[in-house]
Amino acid sequence: MAPNRVNKCWMCGRTSDEVNSSVGRIPQETELDKRFARMTDLMARFNRASGEWGDLVPEQVKTLDFDFVLNNQSQFKSIRFLAEVEDSKKTIVIPLQVALANVRKGVEASIGGVKIGPSDGAKREVFLREIADFERRTGRNLNSSTADRSKPHGFEGMRVGQGLVFIKEVGALYFLVQEKLLEIEKEEEMSKRPVFAVSIAKVNGFEGEIPVCTVCQNLVTCLVPA
Repeated sequence: MAPNRVNKCWMCGRTSDEVNSSVGRIPQETELDKRFARMTDLMARFNRASGEWGDLVPEQVKTLDFDFVLNNQSQFKSIRFLAEVEDSKKTIVIPLQVALANVRKGVEASIGGVKIGPSDGAKREVFLREIADFERRTGRNLNSSTADRSKPHGFEGMRVGQGLVFIKEVGALYFLVQEKLLEIEKEEEMSKRPVFAVSIAKVNGFEGEIPVCTVCQNLVTCLVPA
């Protein structure tokens, strides 16, 4: 019997894409999907929380020194989300600042569990490019690890209103960079996966050549002697 379509396996009826999607995944890809999901959840929670800060802080407080208010939370109990702000500073802003300092030093860095090694050229390029875009757009260096002293760095000289906006912007950068780094890891892992394709081949037990996927061809080779 002659096959109907060359782009489908004559035995299982699947295309190359269908075969790869069903059997071609490797455990590392599944783990990366879980990491993507965790990152997406953290980003959603951060966005919900930080989206309310500007509306909840009293106008008269917005012009006070940011570090002073954050370091004296007991004096500003009416601002109930200050603990959230401090937590975001410790878990998002500072880790990103540390990662940037390490990348610029040429040593291993980590952001959200994603490692950037000294030889990870693609990751380093993406990371530094996004940081440079952020610093250019905001007119402020993320930290003091740069030789450029023409712009303020971190929370230097910020008022409360400015500090809250800065944390939101750094948070967006943190998750954007993490997403792009995970994409690089996923591409690297996908390049290691076995490739299953439909091709015209001679299969044991069949006369002539037929369009067959790699999976079916291997199965028939094991079951049907030449």
